[in-house]
Amino acid sequence: MQFIGLGLEQWLGIASAVVAVSSFVLNLRLVRRQEKRNAANFKMAHDSDIIRWSDEVISVLAEADEMLRERGVSYGDAEFAARRSASRAHVSALIDRGRLFFPNRTDTQHGVEKEAGFQGYRQPALEELFQAYRVIDTAATTPGPDKISADALMKHRRKFIAEVFQTVDPVRRGATLQELAA
Repeated sequence: MQFIGLGLEQWLGIASAVVAVSSFVLNLRLVRRQEKRNAANFKMAHDSDIIRWSDEVISVLAEADEMLRERGVSYGDAEFAARRSASRAHVSALIDRGRLFFPNRTDTQHGVEKEAGFQGYRQPALEELFQAYRVIDTAATTPGPDKISADALMKHRRKFIAEVFQTVDPVRRGATLQELAA
């Protein structure tokens, strides 16, 4: 191909083609970057929802722990039944809300007779919350503080936090926030 003999129109055509290809390549890069940013934003929003829910779980379990440790000290044994009932109701509601973040793992046989959100096996975070519910439900069989149940509740609370920590991964979350801010 001889470039010397090209006229102005041919050079303008070549220049237009180079600009068009360059524009196309830059546009592809921008689209990929935006798709990556959108995916990261979606994950961050989902993580934020889980964090808000888990914040409430942590507060409710801390209140239940205090309820068990202060039974017969800060309030009478008679008031315990009402406090435990309210605590169980709150934890039960949090378990159901948590199913939206941690749906049961499906199994073709386990729980097939149940409603859609209850079929299969609970994920570890919800299993810990369910076990915390059971501790609250069966606590305080003797008068006064129930340190044994409170200690058991604390173990489930810590395991719950560890499961949520792995799901949300604050280290990754912080790195993503820095990357999005850049």
